[in-house]
Amino acid sequence: MKLAQVRIRNFRCYRNEFIVDVDDLTCIIAKNDAGKSTVLEALEAFFNLEKVDADDRSIGAGNASPIEITCIFREVQSSLVVDSDVTISPQNEYLLNSQGFLEVTKKFSGASPKCDEVFVNAMHPSVERFNDLFSLTIAQLRRRALDLAVNLDSINQAVKSSIRHAIWNSVPPQELALREVQIEVKGSIWKALQNALPLYQLFRADRPSSDQDAEAQDPLKYAIREALAGQQAQLDAIGNHVKQQVESVTRATIEKIREMDPALAGELNPVFSSLNWSKVFSVSLTAEDQVPLNKRGSGVRRLFLINFFRAKAEQLSGERGAPDVILAIEEPETSQHPNNQLLLLEALLDLSQSPSTQVLLTTHNPLLARKINQDQIRFIEVGEDRVRAVAPNNEAASIRLRDTLGILPNHNVSVFVGVEGPNDIEFLSRISAALAATESDIPNLRAAEQAGTLVYIPMGGSTLELWTNRLQGLAIPEVHIMDRDNPPPEPPKYQASADRVNARAAGAVAFTTACREMENLIHRDAIHEEFGCAPTLIHPFDDVPATVAELVHAASGSPFPWAEIDQDKREKKISKAKRRLNRGAADRMTTARLDASDPNGEVRVWLRRIGQHL
Repeated sequence: MKLAQVRIRNFRCYRNEFIVDVDDLTCIIAKNDAGKSTVLEALEAFFNLEKVDADDRSIGAGNASPIEITCIFREVQSSLVVDSDVTISPQNEYLLNSQGFLEVTKKFSGASPKCDEVFVNAMHPSVERFNDLFSLTIAQLRRRALDLAVNLDSINQAVKSSIRHAIWNSVPPQELALREVQIEVKGSIWKALQNALPLYQLFRADRPSSDQDAEAQDPLKYAIREALAGQQAQLDAIGNHVKQQVESVTRATIEKIREMDPALAGELNPVFSSLNWSKVFSVSLTAEDQVPLNKRGSGVRRLFLINFFRAKAEQLSGERGAPDVILAIEEPETSQHPNNQLLLLEALLDLSQSPSTQVLLTTHNPLLARKINQDQIRFIEVGEDRVRAVAPNNEAASIRLRDTLGILPNHNVSVFVGVEGPNDIEFLSRISAALAATESDIPNLRAAEQAGTLVYIPMGGSTLELWTNRLQGLAIPEVHIMDRDNPPPEPPKYQASADRVNARAAGAVAFTTACREMENLIHRDAIHEEFGCAPTLIHPFDDVPATVAELVHAASGSPFPWAEIDQDKREKKISKAKRRLNRGAADRMTTARLDASDPNGEVRVWLRRIGQHL
């Protein structure tokens, strides 16, 4: 189950309803005090809190106005455990909205806002006596079935969902008059639904980060509780044994007291508190040099805790049947060296590719923002009326976003390198690093980017035309590398853009790949080492990411043929393969492999031209 959209009302700065869509990776950018952190805090309230502070209610909203936080989920499981370990379908229980999504609203009411109501907005029966079944007890459901002359002989009458289904199925579907309504589920199936929702972990920018702080201990205690949960049967046996032994000696002691003071003995009864095994264990973090983590630099402490969440999320995503995970990190660049910032972002990008993990982050850092796809950025703007809204992903908003990030002139920039997207950046950075180790005339583009002398400009899709024109007046050399896409005799897809760049002064040059795209320049042996499978041959205009994704799918043992997979899922698998090709497989490229996969040496031509400006 994945989070698709969040709606917030009456929570802090969001007095009016605020809506933000959520992808597998979502980066929220805004000026200070515009509400970036509030979005993450609202999600914390939805997933993990039953009460919020009175100050969390928007100014001007009275106590009669509840705080409302709505989360809409896609990819809802086909079955959930709801009543007495019975597996049911959310679709058959009429719990999904008109789009087939699970839409849940938590309302926090009162002077000290508390979650007293939880609603599911769903296409649900609206006909009287069929529209309120979730609110009924077992006895009331049986009585309702009797009133409607529904035969319950063949169903389990101890299970609410079985009786509900029998009642709903007793009439033709059209007679249920399905309508989108709000169903109150706090007192019925909310606990079961809550257990099926993704786990949400929030890492705040200003959180304490010493190993003995409560905030730092929380994830470690969480890990202890999870480890103990796997041994619950054995722990219960130990607890029962201890309880029996203690109660036995306690009763014997009371009998001895009764011999001396019967009145006192009559007042004593053994009351055995339940064992809290998580308090038996504690964890302290110490480096190899015996320096405790809380004595290390703030950047090291923060990096550890962020990566604890990463490791936990990866562990959960690898476990069969584990819930999905949403990892929310506020300003991951805080206290980090620029190199660590890029490494951390790369790790988060990789994590977001996991089928069971979503990543939300906020940032002020233009270096990080530049590496994120534009359609994954949510730019929050504050209008003159102080109402917040997410700006559309268009040219005008992109310019305002650039100004918001406060990008200062960098007089160290020696060259702009225009590519079609982040995957091309990874390919060039990794291939150049491998070649630069043995070829002195090849620059290490990753080192140049970190030094600030090279700036990549992702120009894919509709933004390519925009960028090729806007860079013209900056008087900084440009090297553009564009995918051909179209096989001969058709001209390259972006031939007109390349021609305009090449028509400028000598400082601007555009190359077009001789093959379909950069993935066609990766050697099959590097692909095989990364994926465990690879095409037998790679032709210049093969769709390599699609081919590799299909091979990986076939090797996974899935019972569903590639052609029968939903188009959206196929695209995601292809996107993941493309990402791994330009990272893992590109890292496995050697000089010899590039010689074989790029016999005309076009990659070296690009890199040497860039190197002339560095």
